[in-house]
Amino acid sequence: MTTDIRNARFYVLEHDDPSTAPTDAIPVSFEEAIKEAEKLTASGRAVHVLYTEEATQTQLTRFAEAGIRTSLVPQG
Repeated sequence: MTTDIRNARFYVLEHDDPSTAPTDAIPVSFEEAIKEAEKLTASGRAVHVLYTEEATQTQLTRFAEAGIRTSLVPQG
């Protein structure tokens, strides 16, 4: 079975906002996530993006190049 990268979902979390839990985050596409994360980072906020296993290395590299921390969504 092949993985469809269109199924990749990203969750943009702000570290400075303790009221935002990963369970409260809305899953978005890569383009939405990178735009939001870059906007928040540019305004000086600490950002962490969670991603599903369908994410590609290229997508993760774009976050890294922008200085945005990423982690695989915890399973379970």
